[in-house]
Amino acid sequence: MKKSYLLIMIGFLAFSITNGQTIKNAAQLKEKLKAVNSQIEASFLRNDSSVILKYYDDKEPVCMPEYHKALYTKEDIKSYYQQWLSGFKISAYKRDIYEVQLIENYAVEIGTFSINSINHKGASLVYDGKYLNVWRIEKAGRLTLVSEIWGANKAIEGSNFSFIKTKRRETPKPKINKALENEVSKRNDRIAELVRNREGEKHALELFTKDAIYLTYDTSMLVGMENIKPYFTEHEKPNGVSIDSISIKASMMIPLNNFVVEYGYYYVDVSWDNKKGRAIVTGKSTNLWKRDENGILMLYRQMVNHN
Repeated sequence: MKKSYLLIMIGFLAFSITNGQTIKNAAQLKEKLKAVNSQIEASFLRNDSSVILKYYDDKEPVCMPEYHKALYTKEDIKSYYQQWLSGFKISAYKRDIYEVQLIENYAVEIGTFSINSINHKGASLVYDGKYLNVWRIEKAGRLTLVSEIWGANKAIEGSNFSFIKTKRRETPKPKINKALENEVSKRNDRIAELVRNREGEKHALELFTKDAIYLTYDTSMLVGMENIKPYFTEHEKPNGVSIDSISIKASMMIPLNNFVVEYGYYYVDVSWDNKKGRAIVTGKSTNLWKRDENGILMLYRQMVNHN
């Protein structure tokens, strides 16, 4: 009797794991996320936003679409997706997971996407890029999408998405202890200083872990210091460009032992040719900070895109 009961329990546990009811490691989580991505792919092909909205957090969601400001309410996220999907007829959509980081009851998912579509004017748009999603793992292995951010691998016109209208909202403030807030703020101040001084190599070496992944605008993901350092060295060369003003601020944060998930935004005032040319660049980021062996917060995973 005891043997039969034990076999039944083992069988039940195996069934639960394979059906996503129990998540014990990143491999199991990745399989569950693959299934979620398949649902999302299929829903986009039928212009249905309800699937991704079903997964979004009800209380404090964060959506960071490319070419728009961050969205911090489910109402605004719903409006964004409904407008986006009504403006395009999607003929192909594919998402591929690159990695999943399992940290406490949270998961950081990085991947790539490819979208083939036609807009309401009949013009085609191929949108290839990468994304970074943060998930919270609830009881029984249920997944809640806390945030997402995405961006193209090569420059595309932001005017493709200008028909989408979003409401101006106040950016949420951090809800963490002041010491950690100040610590992250100091790291952001250091980034701003290095960008202002056009010190790209220092930016990479002082702020990123050696095994970091950096996902930025208009290029595919950069994996490891061997790719991140050359990028910043080239990207932040002076080349007659002056950073007249720069501000990097933190919004909401999620502390997780030796990690911190941070949602931030930046403002950069740039000029060139002795101030004959000028541009204001604004954007946002999702940052996964990780403490090194000395307890210093380093960028382990970061994704940025422009508003």
